[in-house]
Amino acid sequence: MSTPVAAPAPAQKVRYIAPDLARGLALLGIALANLPTAWAAPETADSAGYFGGIHGDAGMAEQIAVVLHAMFVHVRGLPLFTTLLGFGVGLITLSLWRRGFPPGKAKRVLWRRYGFLALIGVVHLVLLFFGDIILQYSLVALVLISMITLRDRTLMIIAWVMLGLNVVIYTAIGVALMFFPAVTDFAMTPGEFQSSADSYLHYLGFNAAAGLAAVASFPILVFMLGPLVIIGFVWARRGVLIDAAAHRTLLRSWVAVGAAVVLIVGLPWGLAAIGVLPETWEVPFSVINTGVGLLTGPAALALVALLFQGTVDTLNPALRAFVALGQRSMSGYILQSILFMVITQSFLLGWGSEAGILPQMGLAFGVWLATLLWAFVWDLFGWPGPIEWVHRRLSYGREGLPAVYRPQELAVPVAREPR
Repeated sequence: MSTPVAAPAPAQKVRYIAPDLARGLALLGIALANLPTAWAAPETADSAGYFGGIHGDAGMAEQIAVVLHAMFVHVRGLPLFTTLLGFGVGLITLSLWRRGFPPGKAKRVLWRRYGFLALIGVVHLVLLFFGDIILQYSLVALVLISMITLRDRTLMIIAWVMLGLNVVIYTAIGVALMFFPAVTDFAMTPGEFQSSADSYLHYLGFNAAAGLAAVASFPILVFMLGPLVIIGFVWARRGVLIDAAAHRTLLRSWVAVGAAVVLIVGLPWGLAAIGVLPETWEVPFSVINTGVGLLTGPAALALVALLFQGTVDTLNPALRAFVALGQRSMSGYILQSILFMVITQSFLLGWGSEAGILPQMGLAFGVWLATLLWAFVWDLFGWPGPIEWVHRRLSYGREGLPAVYRPQELAVPVAREPR
């Protein structure tokens, strides 16, 4: 039981660059992965359709691009972003505890914050992009918030069980598909899931239907993304990214796991896609990557934490744009959707679907670069991201959260942080 005491003044906020830098880089991975699988999925490519498509005989540059895609793009940015979501929930929870918020009140503040984030996700999904992740993340975060008073050990047991089941189930399915190649005759045709809307009204209808399907798949979503959110949350409570030196063994272990996934799953997947390994292995390795690739989320965050340990106050100017985008990642993600919609949809410019992997990668990089430059300019003026500003205002009101929690009583119970 906690003892009623005066609420402590919050400690001076120190912002480390690793999480923001990782968010900025994750947006590049998301852009590269989403363009060929959702925005401009090729329907007539001769091979490697899942990666942007190759028309005719593949040149060396195209083959290398496919392999790099398989190793470093698909199911890489999404797990990283998911882990960072949990880390963000952890940081906000710690801030609430430092301000003296009791657990019940802290949960209500967090539910309000991520409930409004879910609303932003719905708007983004319907108006801009059927593959929205903001709504998905918000729903998973709402589940995590109900667990914030559990001990770290309990949370990690839950995370490891769920993560282990994902790895085992998807690996088993992938291996089974290797022995029954006829099942994979659909040959990775992401175009079947692409909106082929001929008007914006049709586009809205497609997106709304996709949103209903996403909500219906909520249990699967929690099962897949939940463990990564928990890991990020526990890392925030333990200060893993703040003091990388003290957690070097943990971080290095995760980097080794990520490297193993890239080499053991990503590399053969890419080689199968270009015909170096049996082509019938392409789909099985894609399925395996769906489960095993989740491990690259904490791994990529661990790598960034080991390489970049500065704070915003000691920021290397060369990294400022990346950190600026990470600090405005939600606005950057939605701006990415606006640009992709204008560029790819048939009722607008309609570019990209049959361009091939190299032009598609260039287009995706260009869109991400535009968001990077936008964030840099916004940072020069000291402006918050517009979506972040709206979200904060909705969540906390005009006045924001109080520096300390002060209910009607003179004495304030201060919750101890669970360990």
